[in-house]
Amino acid sequence: MATIIKHNTTGKNYCLLGTGFGVFQSSKPHFLLGDWLADVKEGEYALVCVCDSAGKVFWIDAQDVTVVSVDGQNIGELNLSSLI
Repeated sequence: MATIIKHNTTGKNYCLLGTGFGVFQSSKPHFLLGDWLADVKEGEYALVCVCDSAGKVFWIDAQDVTVVSVDGQNIGELNLSSLI
């Protein structure tokens, strides 16, 4: 069976294939002090790998999706309180 998710922006359903997490950091040397006072940018992001009904695979921001069903059961039917 599969985990079905809904893209909150478009309302389309997709099959969840996996997840990914990315972290980045970049720095640009200061024009006078070089690396001593570099301009540093950093961040992180979480993505989910999904496919549509045609099998096309792509990545979506994890904050933009909601789980609809797991193994054929609607998420509201699952006894999730027993897992805590």
